[in-house]
Amino acid sequence: MKTALHTFYLGLGSNLGDRAALLARAIERLTAEATEWRCAAWYATAPVDYLAQPWFLNTVLEATIRLTPAAMLARGLALEAEFGRVRITPKGARPLDVDLLLCRTAAGAFLVSDDPALTLPHPRLHRRRFVLTPLCDLIPDARHPRLARTFAALLAECPDDSLVYRVGDNGFNFDGDGPTTA
Repeated sequence: MKTALHTFYLGLGSNLGDRAALLARAIERLTAEATEWRCAAWYATAPVDYLAQPWFLNTVLEATIRLTPAAMLARGLALEAEFGRVRITPKGARPLDVDLLLCRTAAGAFLVSDDPALTLPHPRLHRRRFVLTPLCDLIPDARHPRLARTFAALLAECPDDSLVYRVGDNGFNFDGDGPTTA
């Protein structure tokens, strides 16, 4: 039986090594079998929760691919490990972070799952500015399947006040320690 097409929204981040190169390689690998894909802008973001670590480079990838949600989650975790992620400090520094944020069926509905091994949508999606900002580059008017609010509205109301800078806007670049101006 052939697996149905799903459109996945993946939060990608890196705060160790050559962040831009790592994200570019991850996107290349995650889209190799995609029928279509697009990527949000890249953002320099301050760490959240565990603050004693370097800034992140973050984006959101939208990829339509013939995989189950569980298979996409497994692919993301395997890629993290391949790129050198070691889970020692919870929410600590990492060369690659891949979070499965949302999964949309071919009919356009977002899947909802309370399975502890695969919770959809991602349980902290609506509370993270570094996720909502790039997600709104792609689907600002889509509605969160549990909260029935658009992602743009969730971003406007987001309790997270951490710093998020679009790389390239207003002369901002990213040197790994935070945004810099050209």
